[in-house]
Amino acid sequence: MKSILFILLMMISCKSFPQSNCQTTITVPFRTYNIQNKECYYFKDTHNELPEYEGTWKGTWNNKTLVISFTKMTNIYSDALEYNRDYLAGKFKTLDNNGNILFNNLNLQNNEAKIRGINFQETTNKYIMSYTDNDLCGIGGSIKISFANTAKTQLNLDFDQDRQIIDTDCYYYSYPPSQYPEPLPKNNIVLIKQ
Repeated sequence: MKSILFILLMMISCKSFPQSNCQTTITVPFRTYNIQNKECYYFKDTHNELPEYEGTWKGTWNNKTLVISFTKMTNIYSDALEYNRDYLAGKFKTLDNNGNILFNNLNLQNNEAKIRGINFQETTNKYIMSYTDNDLCGIGGSIKISFANTAKTQLNLDFDQDRQIIDTDCYYYSYPPSQYPEPLPKNNIVLIKQ
């Protein structure tokens, strides 16, 4: 009876905790672009490029100030992508002309950041990131960052917002489009390292 109970407990525990099909993980530089099935891979920042972007950056646009902080995340598994990777996590605060906070997600944990790095573009040194903000009715898009000077104290940031579908559940559904939230600049701005 004890052995049957032991076998049942083992079966339940195996189903409760999914097992990876990987016997070993293959580590490759994250600038590796030609792998089709990425399961069992770890895309690692082998050349230590991401730490240059870490820290707090600040810039202005349309009478607003953006303060954004980037942190390198290491060996993080993505359920959606089904592989491990290093990437930059981004959190930000947007202020109006009088210093009033319009948007602020700096208090989030890095693993909850609304901005997550993807990879460098294959043909440029622009680092591509995705932004999704469910607190703002799903605003999202892609962000490209690249250094604006050789000292790496200035950073170009270009946000390309996705088309957004505003439904009746959205808190600003009845607002005119000119009053929709603008948490990030939609044009290229230069940020200064703080």
